[in-house]
Amino acid sequence: MEIQEQVGTVLDGATPLNFPFKVVKGDIPLHEYVKVEVGKNVVLAEVVGVGARNPIVREKIATLGINGLERYGYEVAVAEVLGYLEDGRIMRPKYAPKPNTPVYLADTQTLQAFYKGDMERLPVYIGTLIHREDVQVPIHLQDLSFHLGIFAQTRGGKSYLAGAVMEKILTNTNFPVIVIDIHGDYVMMDRAAENDRKHDKFNVIVYYPPNAPRIKGVTAEVKDLKLSPKQMTNEAFLELLGGRLGEIQSIWIRKIIKEFREKGRSFGLKDIIKEIESIVENADKTSDTNNKLQSGEKKRLLSILARLEDLGEEIELPAEETPVQEFLRPKTLSVICLRGLRSRIQDVYTGILIDLIFRNQVAHYGDLKKAPPVFIFIEEAHRVASQEGGRYASKVISTAIREGAKFGLFLALISQRPRNISPDIMANIGNYAVLRITNAQDQNMIESASESFSHRLIDDLPALNQGEAVLVGPFVPLPAIIKVSKRETVHHGVTPELALINNKISELIKEVRWERW
Repeated sequence: MEIQEQVGTVLDGATPLNFPFKVVKGDIPLHEYVKVEVGKNVVLAEVVGVGARNPIVREKIATLGINGLERYGYEVAVAEVLGYLEDGRIMRPKYAPKPNTPVYLADTQTLQAFYKGDMERLPVYIGTLIHREDVQVPIHLQDLSFHLGIFAQTRGGKSYLAGAVMEKILTNTNFPVIVIDIHGDYVMMDRAAENDRKHDKFNVIVYYPPNAPRIKGVTAEVKDLKLSPKQMTNEAFLELLGGRLGEIQSIWIRKIIKEFREKGRSFGLKDIIKEIESIVENADKTSDTNNKLQSGEKKRLLSILARLEDLGEEIELPAEETPVQEFLRPKTLSVICLRGLRSRIQDVYTGILIDLIFRNQVAHYGDLKKAPPVFIFIEEAHRVASQEGGRYASKVISTAIREGAKFGLFLALISQRPRNISPDIMANIGNYAVLRITNAQDQNMIESASESFSHRLIDDLPALNQGEAVLVGPFVPLPAIIKVSKRETVHHGVTPELALINNKISELIKEVRWERW
């Protein structure tokens, strides 16, 4: 049993929500935990303010340079009441601690009791309290049904944290995980961070759109991401063409795609191009004036043809399809790598994939082979879930985040600019893992969107160090500031080390000079 260490006494002005106390021993840092008796209950509280007082020293006295006044100084801390345990539940006290009540440093056993995972809600541990590395903090996967926002400023560690959450899901459950990887941050997760060798804890498959740039050194299984026009909605296909098509041009495209679908066979972009070429060619050859194209119609079809050919230079849309259920294999991470593609293509691909998975979950709900619960992580969410009107992916994500949880679809949005995410989407995020953010607009967006992200926690965000995060929402027993645990797999989103790269370039220059000599 741990010995209680008194660190202070309660001062006047305590309430059931918070209390000031005079520090009588040592220094108390922000976000340390203390406990105090309130009636018959031991109440846990978090230090949210620290300061120093000296009743003797005033400005005029201080200018006199009198020695020895420092002995009259003392520290004062303010603690926010978190609650007490009753039958395993955290309860809020109705009474305030009385003045002169001893304040003790919360021991490890007490803290871990408050941050105890509920096995029925599938706890996984992604970090420790920042001042207590012996106290593990769980997140409950069951409560990711409220969806998750992982936010931080650029180079703040959000991709590292997201990878840590993915690891825990994959190593502790049989559920599939899908990540829309815009920068290629997750393509090396088949390798152990400890020795850079392939691990056998879960499967990793990296999908690239055909002809998309590929990342060197990937050792995971690699497959083509085959999306056929037959799989996607008409809106998605028209978005891929880019720009605004005229009404008659849109009608032509929809008509041709409809005819292909009615034939019941697979078709790709090349088939659509050939069909339009055939329409133009046959219309020019026919002598039947009823089947001839008007000059305006021909011009429109040729314009559509040019758009389709331009699209074909960017991406390949084959007739073959990657089955949706291929992404839903147990204990498998499917990395959809869209690195190097234009933002318009990334946007539409994201929308198409989420739409396909959402519709699959709805159609096969209850069938654990065809539609198991799935966790989807979306990088650069401020781009594909933008508040700008008319973006295809944003519409799809908005539907999925409102309706998906009831069909076993859990979303995690990762972004350095939450202020640009659609308010409708942000309103449906219930859990937050937020690293350092200094932008006031981003802070305001998080505070206004979350019911549980208090202004006090918002004020803490600029002071977070690398690897520290605030966890708020139903997925944690209590709001917590944690130090993220070390990743078990390789993180590919590390900022290049310029000094190391510069040295390597110098060595290459020496080699070239030596070869010439």
